[in-house]
Parts: sequence; C-alpha cells; structure tokens
Amino acid sequence: MEIKLPDVKVAAGLFSHWDSFIKVDGNVLKWIKDSRKVKPQKTELKSIEEVVYSLNNAIKKGGEEFLISEEVYKELLSVFPERRTGLGGNGNNMGRTLFSLGLKPLVSYPLRPKRLMLASPNFKVAVKNKFRIPSKAIRDDPEYEHIIFEFRNDRHILSWNPAERKGVFDHDFLRFACNPKFTDVLILAYAHLLLPRYKKRTDIIIENLKKKRPKVHLEFGTGCKDSMKYAMEKFAEYGCCDSFGLNEKECKIYFKSKTENRNDLIESALNALKEYSLNRICVHTPEFAFSVSKNSVRKEIDALESACFIASSITGKKPVVKPTKKRLGNYNLCLVKTKLHPKPRTSTGLGDAFTAVQAIKSLL
Repeated sequence: MEIKLPDVKVAAGLFSHWDSFIKVDGNVLKWIKDSRKVKPQKTELKSIEEVVYSLNNAIKKGGEEFLISEEVYKELLSVFPERRTGLGGNGNNMGRTLFSLGLKPLVSYPLRPKRLMLASPNFKVAVKNKFRIPSKAIRDDPEYEHIIFEFRNDRHILSWNPAERKGVFDHDFLRFACNPKFTDVLILAYAHLLLPRYKKRTDIIIENLKKKRPKVHLEFGTGCKDSMKYAMEKFAEYGCCDSFGLNEKECKIYFKSKTENRNDLIESALNALKEYSLNRICVHTPEFAFSVSKNSVRKEIDALESACFIASSITGKKPVVKPTKKRLGNYNLCLVKTKLHPKPRTSTGLGDAFTAVQAIKSLL
C-alpha cells in the first residue's frame, strides 16, 4: 500500500525531547516483583515505590503515562544506567512520520539544546519571523528525557521535564502554526504533560486560535487528567478544534466509556462528539481504529486505512484492514481492523504516527 499525502503545510507539536528506553526483561521484572510498592496518591509520582506500583499495574492492565518528580527521575537513572536513547516527543514523532512521507512539517521545539537539534531531521523550525532547519536553530538550553519502559508490545512512560510540565511553549512555533496563512493543519498533543497548577497555560494556545485559524486536531494523553480535561473544554468552548483523537484507555477516562469494548467505545465517542460540538472524533486501539464524523465515508476510510498502515508498518508487520461503515444518526461511523506485530520493533510513537496521517487525510 502506497501512502500519498496532499502537499500541505502542517505543524506538529508541542514538545520534542529525548526518549530513554529500558527494555523490560527478566531482571527488570524481578526488580518490580521484589521492590516495595505504594499506590500513587497524586498526578506526579514522588517516590520509587510509586513508580514500581505503576509498573506492576502496567504488567496487568497495560502501560500508561505518568509525571515523575526530579528525585524519582534521578533515582531511575541510577538504577538503570544502561538505556537506549532516541528522539521523542509528540511533536517530533509526528514530524518524523510526515517527513518520511515527503512533507516538510513545522515542528515545535520549546527547548533547543545542541545535541537534540543536530540529531533532528530537517524539519522547519520557527526562529522569530523565519523558518530554519534544526541545526540552524540551536540554543544553549538544558536537555531532558522521558523514561520509557518497553514491554513486548506495550510501553510505560515516566516523564520529568520542567519546561513541559510548566507549559513553556515554543512561541515562535505558535505564531506560525496558528496562522492559516502558514499552516493548513495543526496537530497538537501536550495538555496531559502539564501539572494541574499550570493547566491554564492552554489559554495561551486558545488566544492564538480564536480568530481565523487552520484545521486543528487535538490528541489526548493520560499523564495529567485535570490539565487534559481543561484543554478539551476550552478548545470546545471557543470552537478552536475540529477533531479529537484518543485511545481506548483515554475513552474510559475522558468520555466515561463503560468498557474498552468496541460498542462502548463507539457510544462514548458519539456522546462526546455531540457534547463538544465537534466534526469528528477518532479512536485508535491495538486491534482497530474508528472515527465518528460528519465527513464522507470515503474520506474517513482512507484516513483510517492510511494511518493504520503507517503505524503497523513501524512495528514490522503490515495491517489486516477490514473496513466497516454505518450511519449513527447524523454521523458516519467508519472502522478498520488492524493487527500489530506480536513482537514489534517498537511500541513507542505508533499513536503519534497514526495521529499525524489520519489528521491530514481527514481534515483536508
């Protein structure tokens, strides 16, 4: 299957950083089993015992994303000195997918340390009133990394980055990304990384989008639920968004889906679509992806098939696509089944790859 994207101006953000990978092998599993566990009480994990509890839960129910304190971050680096490092962040992951498909996206870099910028593909980076490539946009900024525990076909993310949790945005990026003169589609994923006391940083983005704006897709996350809910409500209240995207776990958290079964997920997405007055909602799971929207069936099936193909190809296996469609009142339900590789090359960045492709295909 050959994926062709329209020649469009796309912006992806809001964060780019290093990811640090720890493979969950027998030694790690023994460490989890033998270590003391304490149930987390707040959004931010502040002890290694809370981290171990979250990892033990990930073994049973699947990985999630948590914010961690600086102390926990340093302790994890000490416990696991051997780590594989790579480019990461929602903005960077989406940008790399689109770049590999022939586009030159504008990517957000709130922090621009030399090593990170030199390792990045030749995206567009906003520097004051110009576009530059990453190697020409270097600043003397600190480096941070998100720690990712990789299971066989899942991942558990522990994030410590003071810039992201405080909502230190790339304002040069926002000036271009929120202006339809320079951007056709803006794809955002950021709110789940804001600590609760910084959730109103979303207002900065809303102010940039209140007037004439590009098409906007907002992708969800499970780090800080309060900040994510605030963003959902504000984007809907001011009509600054065309599409929401999320996975099955996030459907339970934010849309109150009864279970992760297909029919419950569809029902919760349909109810949310009406509640937030959107044009579409897209839900992706390891086994299928669907959208409920006002778009044509042809457009949505193409968006879902293309996105599933790209995400599945990253794991090392082509998807098995079986599209279905039906009417749900005034909306079209489109669903495709897909199977990921049982031993994927990676389980990180798949959601971002899926998000980037389906957003462009569905919103234009």
